[in-house]
Amino acid sequence: MNNLAGVPSIVYGVFGLGFFIYFLGGSIDRLFFSEALPTPTWGTGGILWASLTLSLLTVPVVIVSAEEGLAAIPRGMREASLALGATKFETMWRVVLPAVMPSILTGLILAMARAAGEVAPLMITGVVKLAPALPIDGFAPFLHLDRKFMHLGFHIYDVGFQSPNVDAARPMVFTTTILLIVLVVALNLTAIVIRGRLRRKLRSSGI
Repeated sequence: MNNLAGVPSIVYGVFGLGFFIYFLGGSIDRLFFSEALPTPTWGTGGILWASLTLSLLTVPVVIVSAEEGLAAIPRGMREASLALGATKFETMWRVVLPAVMPSILTGLILAMARAAGEVAPLMITGVVKLAPALPIDGFAPFLHLDRKFMHLGFHIYDVGFQSPNVDAARPMVFTTTILLIVLVVALNLTAIVIRGRLRRKLRSSGI
């Protein structure tokens, strides 16, 4: 897991392209959308495959933080719970999991900060310069996970480095960058507040 946490994001993007899009998406198209072939339905980039790729990218960080939190819990807490007649499941659910939750949230904060700024895997698995339609609309099934999407990080790259007039595009780059930073900070602050409340709750309960 420590090694996976240090793998470059572009490697996850290539894996998502090969496994999720070509293998899983292509298999779904052959089984359920054969009448639409050779135009792919699921065998092309989309928000579902990009989300799964980012999940693989961030899960190792969360797992490492959770393992460190579990290792820091005193063995006496588990033994005391078992000695009082609790089952292993009750001990895990009511004693171990609440105690390790701040560490898990710390991993989530780090993973969220990393995923919010990743562009390379999204460029391969579904992000586009201009999406013709949003993944969410008023038509059934309302959430269209097969659609491509736009991303602030890719927009910064596209406007800042691919625009024919860089000087004219500079205000848009700065504005988009500030917006992305504000969103990341807001998400991190929310997670930090939740983590702080959990720690105070555990401290008051004597765990």
